[in-house]
Amino acid sequence: MEHRYKLDYSVIAKRIKEARKIAGLTQAELAEKINISANAVAKLETNLMTASLQTLVNTANVLCVDINYLLSDDKSQMKEKSKIDTYLDSLIFGLTQKDKEFMIRVINGLKIHSCS
Repeated sequence: MEHRYKLDYSVIAKRIKEARKIAGLTQAELAEKINISANAVAKLETNLMTASLQTLVNTANVLCVDINYLLSDDKSQMKEKSKIDTYLDSLIFGLTQKDKEFMIRVINGLKIHSCS
């Protein structure tokens, strides 16, 4: 039987590491915030250990990413989008319409500033 959803722990490991680095956290800082050891974070990021669902939820919450960013196995999406684009999508996912409009103004302001 072919299943629609599959967990690819190597992808989860890479995405945790990428999101942690983009968030500017060390492994020890992430570990403290999600209540596991720094050694466990290192093992998660190198796919030597799998995370419980609660650890994945805690990680997504601390890194402010959509849980689907960590769990999705849509490889075609990853090929089409850069890692940073996928991460940005996960950050925007939970924002209100008002917050999204504000972010557009901020980004446009940054573009104007960087072009001058």
